[in-house]
Parts: sequence; C-alpha cells; structure tokens
Amino acid sequence: MYAVTMGIRLRDIFLKSIPYLLSIAGGVALFTLTKDNIADKELADLMTNIAASLLSIPLVFLLYDYSNSRISNKLSTTLAANMTDKINVLVLNIIMLLRRSIGVRGRATLESLNRMDGLTAGMIARKINLSKTTIATLRSYHTELENLLYSAAQADLLSVNQVQTLAGLGRELLHLVNETRFRNSRTVIARHVENIVTHVTDWLDADAGGAIDFEHLLAAAQARKTKNK
Repeated sequence: MYAVTMGIRLRDIFLKSIPYLLSIAGGVALFTLTKDNIADKELADLMTNIAASLLSIPLVFLLYDYSNSRISNKLSTTLAANMTDKINVLVLNIIMLLRRSIGVRGRATLESLNRMDGLTAGMIARKINLSKTTIATLRSYHTELENLLYSAAQADLLSVNQVQTLAGLGRELLHLVNETRFRNSRTVIARHVENIVTHVTDWLDADAGGAIDFEHLLAAAQARKTKNK
C-alpha cells in the first residue's frame, strides 16, 4: 500500500514538473542556437531575452507554488488546531457529565480520567444515574460531535485513527441514548459508558499536544467548579 501511494505521488510530481522542464529545455535550446548562429545583433538580443524568459518562468511559478504551499500548510495547521480545541471542549463536557452521573468525586485530572477508565461495567452499573436532562444533553453532544466529525473529515483535518476514535465515541453515545429510551438496561448502559470513556482516553493518547490542552481544560473546569461552591 505504501509503495502504491509513493508511486502515485511520484507520478503526480513528474506530471506537474513536465511544463517546467519543457520551458527550461526550450530556453536552453533557444539560447544555444542563437548564441553563435545569428549575425543580426538586435535579433540575437530578442532571442536571448525570449530564452531568458523561458528559463525564468519555471522559477517564478516554483516560487509561487512554494509560497502557496507554505500558506496552505499554515492554514491547515491552524484549522486543525481549532478543530482539535472544539473537540476537546466537547469531550470534556461529555466526561464531566458522565463523572457526575457515575458519582465520581475528587479533582478532575488526566490521572482521575485514567482511573475512571479502569471502572468496570459492573461498577458503573451500580452507580449510574441518568436523568432526563442528562440524556437530552448527551443527545445534543452526539449531534454536535457528528457535525464536528463531518466538518473535520471534509477538510481532512484529522488522522484516520482520530476519525475512527471519534466515530466510535459517537456510536457509543448514540447507543447509550437509545438504550435509555427503549430497554433501559443498567448493564447495557454501563457497558456503553465504559466504552465512551475508553474512546476518550484513546482520543487523548492519539495526540500528545491535544492531551496537554485537554489537561488545561480540565484544570479550568475544576477551578470553575471550586469557585462556584
């Protein structure tokens, strides 16, 4: 698969470089032919200028492509960072809501989140308490996540692993909400909650920088919680 991808990239680079190579070859050929074979000085100067233009055109376009590529990469990096921030805020809201629903106490930190990931479905089933307001909020979070995931996929802002992790998170959220509407089995609900927490930790593990930002969000959320007491 890697060899096929590299082959396609090399082919694209070669096809894109053909006009530049032809322009350079034409400039060199024209300069070589006119250098010693044209007696008319004015005509020789004209041909030399044309040859110089043919040689300079690829350089101009290469500089343009380089500048455009740098601007495009910088914009993509900014958009990706902005998207990651939005997803982190949403993931934080989901986790904080589930913490309250399970009755997890203590400071909200990455360490406490890892401990939360260690809770079994049985432990969660004994503690879980989802009110109608909580379920409605989780439903709105699922819709928001779907919209963010669609936008990120359209703009190619996330890696394949990140998209898969968020898709799994969205699927578990939807199953959780649907379970509360139909069978309302505490065991099944607990299993979905357990999977949601696992997907959240997977999301953080996939991006070290994002995990640091998420930790800052946790600290800010904890500070607001302490202030409101």
